[in-house]
Amino acid sequence: MFNLLRVIFAACLLATSSLSTAITVEAQGQSMIFDGDLDSARRNAIRNASQQASLQASVFVSSTQKVTDGVLSIDNMQIKTLGQVNDIEIIDEVIRNQTLHVRIRANVEYEADCKNGTRSQGYMKSLAITAFPLLTPTQAILGSLENIQSGFSTQLTHDINENTGLSARNAGLLTMHPELLTAPSRQLSAGAISTVLQEIQQLDVQYVISGVIRDMTMHDPDTIALKRNILVDFYNRQDYRSKRHLRNLVVDVFIHDGFSGALLFNKQYVMAGRWNLAPEAKIGFASAAYWKQDYGVQTQQLLSQITDDIQTELRCKPFSASITRTDGSFIWFNAGSQAGINIGDRLSVYRKSSFYTNGISENIQLTNTQSSITVTDVQPFFSVGRLTQEGSTYNIQPDDVVITH
Repeated sequence: MFNLLRVIFAACLLATSSLSTAITVEAQGQSMIFDGDLDSARRNAIRNASQQASLQASVFVSSTQKVTDGVLSIDNMQIKTLGQVNDIEIIDEVIRNQTLHVRIRANVEYEADCKNGTRSQGYMKSLAITAFPLLTPTQAILGSLENIQSGFSTQLTHDINENTGLSARNAGLLTMHPELLTAPSRQLSAGAISTVLQEIQQLDVQYVISGVIRDMTMHDPDTIALKRNILVDFYNRQDYRSKRHLRNLVVDVFIHDGFSGALLFNKQYVMAGRWNLAPEAKIGFASAAYWKQDYGVQTQQLLSQITDDIQTELRCKPFSASITRTDGSFIWFNAGSQAGINIGDRLSVYRKSSFYTNGISENIQLTNTQSSITVTDVQPFFSVGRLTQEGSTYNIQPDDVVITH
């Protein structure tokens, strides 16, 4: 109880300042060891411990306060995580029953407020991660990495779900951009891309993550073009650290708003790692052999950087959900306790409409009705809220949106 009070007190102090704060904590993590791959198990265990450190150290306390007979009472308190783990030090490591247990000491940086005074509400935003198609598919022949187009989405989905407060859904079999050279689009067709991928609309997510793999070539193409012989093989084994073994991975990542269709984020990531396998080796993307290569290690670091950037980009964005039903002054919307919704929460209601630019390009507009709902009932995947006036007053309909700021 004393520790909880200390956490609450620290968070209350934090709420009065917009400056970043860091504290040092210790945390434990674990991971199964598969096929004797201790390095991968250690990375996973450290990642798990880092998440625990964030949960322990970085908290955000929000409450509804009222004064009764001169006494301040708190009737609705929530603790939300808002931390980034840095300077990780392993202080203990032990293997028990094919499971690696690690204990780390780390600094957790966190801040109370987002930019422009917008405060993160701690709701779990939903994402769909679509395919990352290859601009030049023949570049994947080396190593038989053709499955990277869907596999990259699978790995990114896993990293986001494991290391952030976001809820990612794997849509790696769906391709967002028919013209890879001109990707991304500034505005998705029909807002929630209903004319491009109706499957995404059915997922009903706030944000759509997509991308393009621009380059997977070797720095020195002659490294794999040489005729194979004993001397060449011997030399390559001895010279495996040479820069001529470096292979590129250039990935563009885009974030579109799932309701308005607007492009929110566009960044190119460039990395290179040593590729020391024989030209005829066929290992596939995300296999055990792939991750053991330096190229695989660098890929994982790239995925971690993309995950961190997505979390940073979306942390202070408002939470939103689709309205699925209206009945008088009651509104049902597509988010519940799994997303962090609680009874008593208040959300603004927006009308969703479309208009055309030059009579050709369809655009989606979200218009604030200047009305809000108070949540009266919460289920795991949906909630019910009550308007101050009947929904017919504002012509609120299914597919409109509730947003919290």
